[in-house]
Amino acid sequence: LEGVFIVEEVDPVLERDVLAVLGEHNLDCPVYGKFDGTFPMVHEYNGDIVKESFNKVICDLKDDEEFLEEYKSEYGNDFDGDLIEIIEKMEFSDGLNELIDNIPTRAPTLCAGCSHRSAYFAAVKAYQELGYDKSDMIFASDIGCYTLGISPPYETADYLLAMGSSVGDGCGFSIATNQHVMSFIGDSTFFHSGLSPLVNAVHNKNKFVLTILDNRITAMTGGQPNPGIPVDGMGDEAPAISIEDIVEAIGVKFMKIVNPHNIKKTVDIYKEALEYDGVAVVIARYPCTLIKGQKKKAPMVIKDNCVKCLTCVKTLACPAISYLNDKVVVDEALCKSCTVCIQVCPNKAIGVKKGD
Repeated sequence: LEGVFIVEEVDPVLERDVLAVLGEHNLDCPVYGKFDGTFPMVHEYNGDIVKESFNKVICDLKDDEEFLEEYKSEYGNDFDGDLIEIIEKMEFSDGLNELIDNIPTRAPTLCAGCSHRSAYFAAVKAYQELGYDKSDMIFASDIGCYTLGISPPYETADYLLAMGSSVGDGCGFSIATNQHVMSFIGDSTFFHSGLSPLVNAVHNKNKFVLTILDNRITAMTGGQPNPGIPVDGMGDEAPAISIEDIVEAIGVKFMKIVNPHNIKKTVDIYKEALEYDGVAVVIARYPCTLIKGQKKKAPMVIKDNCVKCLTCVKTLACPAISYLNDKVVVDEALCKSCTVCIQVCPNKAIGVKKGD
C-alpha cells in the first residue's frame, strides 16, 4: 500500500481513526486528507474541489523519477500532473466497464412509510380534484428531507432559497401571481426560521397554504430533538412547545391538524385550504419512521387481483414496492406498514400480510 486518500466532509473522523491504526501497527503509509492539507477543512465537496485536492498530491509526482519512468512506459506521454488525464488513459477490464455501464441510477427518495410522501400525494390529488393543472400551482419548499418533493412524481418543490424561505416565498408569490401557492416547511425549520415570515403573512393578509410537516424530529441531520418534543438536545426532559398554539397566537384563522397517512382526510383538508381566502396552515403530523422504538407491524402484500396498473409504483412511488419480473412486489424489509398503498390502490389489490 503506497498511500491512502480519505475524502471526508465535516470533521476528519475516519482519517483520525486510520492514522491511529497505522500508528498502532507502525505502518509507514502516507495518508492524504484534511490533517496534511490535501483536502480543505471546510465546505461541502464537489468534483472540482476533489480534483484539485488529488492534484496537489499528483503534481508532486512530477519530481518522482521512479513514478515518471513507470508512467511513461505505460502511457507513453509526458506527465503534466493532471489526475483527469491519468484516469482517461487508464484501461479498465471489460467486466468493470460492463459493470459501470449497467449500474442503475439511484435517485434520492423519501424513506418507505415517510409521512412527507403521503402529504405530497394528498396535496397533488387535492389540486387535481379541484380542477387545477400543475401550471396553476407554485410550490415553495424548504431545507429538510421533504425537499425531495422536487422529484417526480410529486414535483412539489419549485423553489428553495434558504432555511425558512418557503413561508416568505408564499407571501411574495401570493401577491405577484394568480397561481395557487403551497409552501412546505418541517417542524424543526419552522421553529428555526418560519415564525417571522408567518407573522408577516398574517399581517399582510396573504393567501397561500402552508404545510408544517411535523415528524417529531430533526430527521435530515441525524435525528436530533426540536422544541416541539419534550426532550432537549442532551436527552433531558424539557417543555414541549406547541406548534398549533404558536400558529393560533400569530393569528392564523384556518389551521388543521391531520395524520397525512389518512389520505382521504388529508385530501379533503387540502381542498378546503386551497379555497380559503387567507393564510391556511395544515400541520401534517406523524412520527418519522427512523425514530427508534417503534413497533414493527405486519407488512403489506400484493393480492391476486392486482392488474398491474402500477399506481403504487409510479404515482405513490414508495421504495418498498417494485415491479419485478412482470409482478408488483413488496419488500417486507423496507415496508413500514403505513397502509397508504392500500388506500391509493384503485383495485383494492393490496392488503396486510396475515401471520404465518
